[in-house]
Amino acid sequence: MLVNLFDYLLERVDDERAPKEIEIAIDVFGKSGAFDTSVNSMVRSYMHRLRQRLDKFNEGKSGLRLTIPKGEYRLILSEMPELEDEDELEPITLASRLKRISKRQVLAIFLCVNGLLWAAAFLFASNLLQPSPLARTALWKPLMANGRMPVIAVGDFYMIAESGDEGIMTSLRLDTAIQSEADLSKYLTLNPRLRGKLHARDIYRVSGQVAKVAVAVLKQVSEMHPGSEAAEIMPVSRMSQDLIDSNSIIYIQYFSQLGVMRSPFLRLSGFAPTDDFDEIKDKASGKVYRIKYAAEEEASNGGNEASAHSYGIDYGYLASFPGRSGNHNILISGGSDEGLAQVTKIVSDKRQLDSLAKRTGGAGAFEALYQVRTVGGLVFDTKLLIARPLKTEAMQEMSQSRASRKN
Repeated sequence: MLVNLFDYLLERVDDERAPKEIEIAIDVFGKSGAFDTSVNSMVRSYMHRLRQRLDKFNEGKSGLRLTIPKGEYRLILSEMPELEDEDELEPITLASRLKRISKRQVLAIFLCVNGLLWAAAFLFASNLLQPSPLARTALWKPLMANGRMPVIAVGDFYMIAESGDEGIMTSLRLDTAIQSEADLSKYLTLNPRLRGKLHARDIYRVSGQVAKVAVAVLKQVSEMHPGSEAAEIMPVSRMSQDLIDSNSIIYIQYFSQLGVMRSPFLRLSGFAPTDDFDEIKDKASGKVYRIKYAAEEEASNGGNEASAHSYGIDYGYLASFPGRSGNHNILISGGSDEGLAQVTKIVSDKRQLDSLAKRTGGAGAFEALYQVRTVGGLVFDTKLLIARPLKTEAMQEMSQSRASRKN
């Protein structure tokens, strides 16, 4: 991205005005017009790093040198006479300097500077490492292809505010059947006696396990994008349609929440959540996979066995599928905490990802369901139950239809 930014600035050296921060965000980093530069410092961060690269390359050299003035978004060519007082150096614009030299010299300077910048950026910068081998796996390669950092979208639960008889809010509660204000409105229509006691306050909660997975995935993505700014982490409830359409996204959420993704993904998937938060249904066979908690097993044995020997069954789900506008998405999911945590380990294990790719024929769009068995709260077995390619034609048709409606 540093080289892309450099080339962008170089192409505009003859412009009367320097490009604006939002223009760079759109043209270089692919952001939309809604990108808020006052909140996100991505452009300023990259400009600072490019300025540092140039300064490092220019160290100990005399004569002409390329620089980026602080607080500006443009390249200039500065004279570097052998003077002890650096304050006497007079910067001149690159455009005015080029007017006094031949086209052949201009071409030579451009080619030389471009080549040297590549060397400075990728050979001498100690913090630029080789991408992780994971970036070449069938799961991660499509998402890494466009060179842009994906957005990490974390699933968050809709919380209902409860009030007492005097109308004072007393608590917040989670109801698996109510995942939005619209759901709450329908629920109150069916249960009018609860009107005035249950309230929508636009409050959402991210579980500790989802937050933990998001941090692990953020570290992993950063290793696959060495030298890039950290990916954004955003709650699913706060994602706009424009952001979904214009970015590659890594979704992290429980399987029961997939209905709130605002994505046509569920039409592609061979699995679907049921009305029960603890179930995953295979559409093709009709088979329902149900989470079995260790506490349930202990209770079924009449509490005779020690809890350390109780076992549970969870399910992990992983999917890779195309987004709109040439983007790509990954879904890391699970029935409960253990399944979600185990899939997180799988997506960071090249050996397991290569094995999965063999099962799916190396397809760029696929889904996989894993069974995760635990004893005493510890995972002792993970088994791949189903792995299959996804048919993406339906999503492509929906994207084309949506684009035609816009036009």
